Amino acid sequence: MWCNSIPVESSLPSLSEFSLVVDALFGFSFQPPVREPFGKIIEAVTQSGIFVFSIDIPSGWHVEDGAPSEGPCIRPHGIISLTAPKLCVREWTGPHFVGGRFVPKQLASEHGLHLPNYPKAEQIVKLE
Repeated sequence: MWCNSIPVESSLPSLSEFSLVVDALFGFSFQPPVREPFGKIIEAVTQSGIFVFSIDIPSGWHVEDGAPSEGPCIRPHGIISLTAPKLCVREWTGPHFVGGRFVPKQLASEHGLHLPNYPKAEQIVKLE
């Protein structure tokens, strides 16, 4: 199957061929519960034991409340937040990076955003 000249897989490839999954299924406007076929994809990735890094919000998580108590969701090994960490990761203790240094300091201050300092020309920093 093709969509705008981009090949679209109709089935999940064997996950044993991969050592890393970049989780970016949903955007920050996602509202649980996870619908199919995404639940099957999330369950396959979770059961595979593959190293997973989530972009912004792990799939299946609510942007403010975090991981659901039931239903499929990604339990990542690390997270890369875009612009600023979202409320859902406030309890996160694993590796956490923030990418994007494009918020002017004055704007961040006006909105109470506490963004990390980016050394030199870095576009991503690890949160400690």
